[in-house]
Amino acid sequence: MKFRSFAETKYLWVIIAVLTIVAIILKSVYRQYIYTHQIDDFGIADSSPNFFAGIIILLMYFTQVQKMSLIRHALFVIIGLVGYELIQGSVFKNNVFDYKDIFASILGVGIGYICVLKFKRSSPIIH
Repeated sequence: MKFRSFAETKYLWVIIAVLTIVAIILKSVYRQYIYTHQIDDFGIADSSPNFFAGIIILLMYFTQVQKMSLIRHALFVIIGLVGYELIQGSVFKNNVFDYKDIFASILGVGIGYICVLKFKRSSPIIH
């Protein structure tokens, strides 16, 4: 895997870092608050890491010299995230399978794909 120069992708790395921090805060602080106060947030606290993982991994497409198409990259991300969710409980004993996580992964990749398409069209640096 060959990365593009930092000068080309510095703003993208900032976006990835901010999304990663938001995902960590949602997973740790927000989830703990929701569990402690027994608030029904419709599964957002549980599924947000999967949602942000899809977006972040798709944004990583532009940090690399692309050798595959964006749609192929997106499909591999979906397969990886859904596959990880499917093996939870059997391989990772402390994790639990949840269909909402699969939905959140697919939704995150879909939103990330749309954002990346718009970014790809508007950026003169990224081809």
